Parts: sequence; C-alpha cells; structure tokens
Amino acid sequence: MSLPRLRNRLILVLGGAGLLLLLILSLLMVVAENKMEELSLRHWLEAEATRYDDDWLRLGPAAPAPSPRQFSSYWTQAGRLPAWLKPYASPGFYEHQLGNEDKHFLVRSHPSGQGLLYLVFNDDADDYLDPYEDKLHLVTRVIGLVLLLCSVAFGIWLVRHITRPLERLRQRVAHLTPDQADFVPDAPWQELREIELALLAGKHEVAAVFAREQEFSRFASHELRTPNMVIQGSAALLGKVTDLPAPAVRAAGRIRTASDEMALLTETFLLLGRKEAVERPPQRVAPLIRRELARLAPLLHRESLEIRLQLDEEGEAHAPLSLLAIALGNLLKNALSYAEGHIEIQLTEQTLTISNPTAAAPDQILGYGCGLTIIQRICEKLDWQISTRLEEGVFSARLEMGQGVVIDDGSSPTDKAE
Repeated sequence: MSLPRLRNRLILVLGGAGLLLLLILSLLMVVAENKMEELSLRHWLEAEATRYDDDWLRLGPAAPAPSPRQFSSYWTQAGRLPAWLKPYASPGFYEHQLGNEDKHFLVRSHPSGQGLLYLVFNDDADDYLDPYEDKLHLVTRVIGLVLLLCSVAFGIWLVRHITRPLERLRQRVAHLTPDQADFVPDAPWQELREIELALLAGKHEVAAVFAREQEFSRFASHELRTPNMVIQGSAALLGKVTDLPAPAVRAAGRIRTASDEMALLTETFLLLGRKEAVERPPQRVAPLIRRELARLAPLLHRESLEIRLQLDEEGEAHAPLSLLAIALGNLLKNALSYAEGHIEIQLTEQTLTISNPTAAAPDQILGYGCGLTIIQRICEKLDWQISTRLEEGVFSARLEMGQGVVIDDGSSPTDKAE
C-alpha cells in the first residue's frame, strides 16, 4: 500500500503556508497603498477647499478659484455642473470611474452659504503618486520574493530536521529482529526516545518468547525420546507373545502405531525448533500419499468414501521426510474426517490439491492434532505456501511445495480451517 511521505507532505504544507503568507502580505500592501493614496488626495482637496473658503471670506466673489492646473471647481448656483456629478448631492470625499479615468473629488458647502462646491482633480492630476506606487510595488515584490525564498529555505531545513530522526528510526524498525544487535537510543526528542525504548522492550519480549518456544520444543522433544523408546520396545516384546487374546493384539498394534507417530512428531518439532536451515533431500510425494492413505484406512470404515487420485508419479518435494509426512498426514486426515461422499487428491509436479464436499461449518473443520497450524509452521520453515477455501459446500486445501512460490487466489486464511 502506497502512502504519502511525511517529507513531501511537510514541504507542501510549509510551501503552501509561505505562498499564503506572501499573498496576505501583498493584499495588505495593496490595501495600505490605496488607503494612503485616498488620505493624500483627500488632504490635498480639503486643503485647497479651505484656502478657497478663506479667500472667499476676505474677497467675496472676487476670490480666485482653486488652482485650475490641478482642479476643476463647480458651484451648483452657477448652473454648469457636469451630469456625472449630479448624483453626488451631499458633502464628502468620493471616487468615480469616468470611462478609463478614476476621478477623485470633494463635495462641500459653498463658502457663500448657498449650494455646493465640487472640487475635482483635472485629468490625471490625482495620479501624481503613480511613480511612488510603482516603486512601492517593486519593493513589495522584492520583499515578497525574499520572504518566499527564506520560507522555502526554512521549510527545507525544518523538514530535514524533523524527518532525519524519523528516517533513522524507520531504518532501525526494519532491523528489529531477535538476531540483530540492540541499537543505542539516541533520538534528540523525548517522544522519539520513548518510542525507541518501547521498540527495544518489545524486541526483548519477542526474543524471549522465541527463545522459550525453541527451548521448549527442543527440551520436550529430547525428553520424549526416552519414554517413546521404552514404549516401542515394550510394544515389540508384546508382538513376540503368541498366545495374547485378540483385543490385546489390537491394543499392541495401536501402541506401535501411536509410538511411531510420536517419534515422527518429536523429530518434526526438533526440526521446527532449529534456527538454521534444515537439509532438504528430494522426496517422491506420490508414494508418501499412498502410504498415508493406507495408514489412515481405519477412517474409511465409518462410511463409504470414494477416493479419486490423480498423482504425478514424478512429483518431488525437497524436504525432510518427517516434515513432509506430517504435512501430508494432517491434510489427508482433515479430508477423511469431514468428507461427504468422495475426496479428490491431485498432485501436479510440486502442487498438491485436496478437495472434498463437507457439511461442516468453517469453524468445525479441524485437522489432525494441531491441524493446519502445524502445516503452517512447516510451510514457514520450508518456504512453502498453504491456502484453504470453503465454497458451496466444498472444502479444498492447496499445498505449494516449491520454494519461494507465492499464491494469491483470494481464498480464506488458513486459520479458518483450524
């Protein structure tokens, strides 16, 4: 499963934050610039109107009009007010878009006390701040670019500062196996240091579990050998007695069979408990299947079962004989125990497929002994694959005995058949 990388996500977040900050600063500069321009133009208009008021108080109608080079002045009583100014009938500072020109003007009471005075900038007289605005825009862009570059540089440094310890922790997690040496916790942050300590503690617990499991398997297998040899010897002595009753003969036979199975399981557990690789001589699979069917023949007496065999006589598996025999015995015992009507056993090269109709629920299909759990352990040891499926009342188990073979057929996990 592909997930987004933290490094890329941090770069995008910090880069987006830098661009947003630059945009906000640019908008603030534009708003401040417009407000400064408005204040400057309004102050100029009010200053000129105040001067005209003072001149009117001293000179009356002979007072000179505001500077005709910069302003156009209109008096409503004079009757020559442009049509676009007529909607503005109350005192105040206004802005009007007249064609392609942005007109700024001031409306106030005429110093005579009659009508309104309109003081309007001529043509582009109110654009005297444009050169300064251009310089301000240039400075703003330069400052914004510098801020953006600084943000990018800071973001790259911050991403590396954050992700470097995480990357080192990720590499350490990939090697947290019991056979690897412990690493020294050296994370620069308290949170990561606690994670490292927790990983080490978990590694020690897992290693202890593995050690206990291997020691138990090894010790138990060794300790079982002695009593099993006694049982086998006693069963052999009983077999030499000629006047035993029939029930005793059958019991002696069952003892011999059980002791043989115990010896096989003991060897299997010893092999599974080893860390090192086991020897894997080639084994013919078809004769082993027939031998296991003959050994499990008593299970066929419960009802009439048809066994359909399709065996590749040349099919071989590279494995210890005990592991292969246990795997085959578990699969066949599982099928014989729950089959309804017939069993199909097909061996093609290194692939064994066993299928049988069954009326049992998935959680009721149990294998021999620990069932398919042991088969799973054998598959893990030998790099085999086991898959099971229960569809439309037919249970099938597929065992791939080729090393490194991977199966993905959408079947249910093996533990459903345990």
